[in-house]
Amino acid sequence: MASTDTKTRRLTVNAAFLRDIKDDNRDLKNVLDKIRPLAEHQQTATNHWPELIELFSDLRDQLAFHFTLEEAYGYFDEAIVNSPQLSINAECLRDQHSTLFARMCELADKALEISSDRVEHVARYLKEFEAFRKEFEKHEEAELQLILDALDDDIGVGD
Repeated sequence: MASTDTKTRRLTVNAAFLRDIKDDNRDLKNVLDKIRPLAEHQQTATNHWPELIELFSDLRDQLAFHFTLEEAYGYFDEAIVNSPQLSINAECLRDQHSTLFARMCELADKALEISSDRVEHVARYLKEFEAFRKEFEKHEEAELQLILDALDDDIGVGD
C-alpha cells in the first residue's frame, strides 16, 4: 500500500504491495504471451481453439485478480489526494475496471460457444479480442502514466 508522510509529503510504497503487483503483472503477461501467438492468425487460432478457450478463461480470472489488487491498494490514493487532476484520472481509470472485466467475461463465454469448424466465427471473435486487448493495453498505459505523474508530483521532478 502506498502512503505519504504528511510532514515531508514523501511517497512510500509497501514492499508487499510491490511484490503482489510484480507477481500479478508477471502472471498477466504470461497469459497474454500465451494467447498472442495462437490468436495472431486465424488458422492457428482455429487449430488451437480448445487451448485458446482455456487461455481466455485464464485471462478472465487473472483480470479479476489484477483489478481487485489494484483497487485494494488504492491507486496511490494517499499520494494524489492533493492533486485533483490526478484524483479524477484515477477515478476514471478505476471505473474502467468493471467495463473491461465484463467485456472479458463476455469474450470468455463467447469463446465457449464458437465451434472451431466455423472459421468465420473464429475470425470475428479474434477481431473482437484484438479490440479488447488494445483497449486493455491503453488502460494499463494510462494507469502507469498516473503512477508516474503521482511520483513526479511527489518528488518534484522538473523543479
